Amino acid sequence: MNSGYVYISINQSMQGLIKIGRTRRDSRARARELFKTGVPTPFQVAFEIFSVDYALLEKNIHKELNDYRVSNNREFFKYPLNKAIYLLQSLNSDNVEDDAFQAIDITNQLQVKYGQWLKKDIVSVRIVQPKERVWLEITQESETAGYLIDQTIKRSDLGFVTDGDEEEDLFLSPDVDVIVNADKFINDFDPFSIINTTDLFHEEGAIEVNERYNPHKV
Repeated sequence: MNSGYVYISINQSMQGLIKIGRTRRDSRARARELFKTGVPTPFQVAFEIFSVDYALLEKNIHKELNDYRVSNNREFFKYPLNKAIYLLQSLNSDNVEDDAFQAIDITNQLQVKYGQWLKKDIVSVRIVQPKERVWLEITQESETAGYLIDQTIKRSDLGFVTDGDEEEDLFLSPDVDVIVNADKFINDFDPFSIINTTDLFHEEGAIEVNERYNPHKV
C-alpha cells in the first residue's frame, strides 16, 4: 500500500502561493524542515488529507494545476487555497471510508477574530476529522533552558457540543465536510461557548468573555 498524506502549505512571505507536497510522516514536521535559511518565515500546513495512494494523488493535483505552477521543478502554485482544497478532496475519490482523515488549520482566522483572548503559547489550531470524529486540535509550545522547545498537542472530541435541544443535533458533525465544520467553528461558535468547551482562551480572556457574553449573567 502506497498510503500517506498530501498537504497544502502556505507561507506569509509568499503571499498568493501554495505548496502541495506529500509525506508518510507528520506533514507539519515536513513543513518545519522547509524552514531554512533562504526562507524568512515558517511554512504552515493549511490542509492535509490521507490517501491510499498519496503519490498518485499528488501527481494528479500537480497535473491539474500545471498551468499555475511557478517553476517546473518546484511544488509551488499561484492558485487560491480554498479552490486547491476542494480540488484535492475531489481527486481523492478512491480513498476508503475507514481510512478517512482530513485536517484544516484555522489558526490565522482565530487570531484575527480572537487574538486578544487566545493563549499566547498556541501555535496551531486545527479541525481534524478522522472517521466518525470531529476533533479540535490545539498545539502549544514553550521554551525551556533557553534553547529547547517543548510541544504539547491536544485533540478534544467535539461530539458533546450540540446545536439544539436534542443530543443528536451535533454542532460539528463528522458527516459534514471538514471545510464546513471549520467555517462553522470560526463564524457561528460564539465566544461564550468557546470558553465553556475549549482551552483556547487565557484566564483573563475567559473572564472578559464571561462578563460580556454570558447570556445567563444577571
